[in-house]
Amino acid sequence: MENIFGLLVGIAMGFLIQRVRASSPAVILQNLRLENLGIIKFMATTIAVGMITVYTLNLFIPNLLHFDIKPTYFVGVLLGGLIFGVGFGLGGYCPGTCVVGIGEGRRDAWFALARGVVGALVFTLVYDALLAPIVAMMDFGRITVQDLLHLPAIVPALAIGVLFLVVVKLLPTQVKRA
Repeated sequence: MENIFGLLVGIAMGFLIQRVRASSPAVILQNLRLENLGIIKFMATTIAVGMITVYTLNLFIPNLLHFDIKPTYFVGVLLGGLIFGVGFGLGGYCPGTCVVGIGEGRRDAWFALARGVVGALVFTLVYDALLAPIVAMMDFGRITVQDLLHLPAIVPALAIGVLFLVVVKLLPTQVKRA
């Protein structure tokens, strides 16, 4: 049953990614240049709806979901974000959008997927020797907003989710240049 649910969610996400044109490198570039905020608004909406849904479900059906909180490695996250962002900007795709691009018949998406697989392989091969010490720098452990604020998990989830939705509503999709 989990696999069917995962497949349906994947199909829905693929449809939505294609609908907001997030599989188009040109539109992705416009978003990275902050000329068109459609993909950014889509991602923020997805995060908000997902956060509110998951934490509300957990509130009413405890132990339905398993939250595997990963440790917060500040330098590792910064380095990973930099590598991901450069690859995203240069390649015009992220992992999800290149799969949708392949489904649309974009040949360049196949190259983005291949580069991602090679990058993941290189990362795996050099992780223990080169990256593990970097990732461990500034290890803050498993922290969450609710732990920092000493609140039930639903409170910051709703606050952050609603804040994201308000910002999405207020931001224009097309940004006019002065």
